[in-house]
Amino acid sequence: MDRLDFDTDGRDWPNRQHSCFVDAAGMRWHVQMFGAGPPMLLLHGTGASTHSWRQVAPLLALQFTLVMLDLPGHGFTSGPPADALTLPGMASAVAALVRKLEITPKIAVGHSAGAAVALRMAIDHAIEPNLVVSINGALNPFQGFAGQIFSPLARLLFLNPFIPRVFAWRAGDATAVSHVLEGTGSKVSAEDVALYGRLFSSPGHCAAALGMMARWDL
Repeated sequence: MDRLDFDTDGRDWPNRQHSCFVDAAGMRWHVQMFGAGPPMLLLHGTGASTHSWRQVAPLLALQFTLVMLDLPGHGFTSGPPADALTLPGMASAVAALVRKLEITPKIAVGHSAGAAVALRMAIDHAIEPNLVVSINGALNPFQGFAGQIFSPLARLLFLNPFIPRVFAWRAGDATAVSHVLEGTGSKVSAEDVALYGRLFSSPGHCAAALGMMARWDL
């Protein structure tokens, strides 16, 4: 199966009790909303999902109304139209979802690629928050040799429909998943490995992550 199923794969997903599904911008989005106070939009990074915020969200919810979502093609959000994997396209799609939810974020928080999406939305006046918080933001292109090979390699992998299935097959090995996460410089727990392993087991999720890396122009 290309996509994760919320009834089975999401049966014990972090903060599941706050999950709902919303149609906007040609996609069906997995959204989590809870808390009380000014609206805060939380955007995860490439290859992640709402679970990225699982530990900090209950604390933030004491002072803010949280709006968390799975980015296009990630987690339990459906596969996106092709242009929704570019940075402007993703920002536009998230903005359409925010309008559908009828919220006005006062703070936008982004991790890694999510920070770039939040800033692009603010630059385009799709949102007008009082504050944008970047956590290890992916705001600059790769430099030097890495910059010369990374995007072309990602595009090559993205264009091969077999590659996301190889990634998904490898996700059955917890050690392989752990090595991928540790390669980002993150300190990972057994729960992190299990949740990311579930995400990486979806070819659709892997394809969306590769598509972002292939199509973004920072």
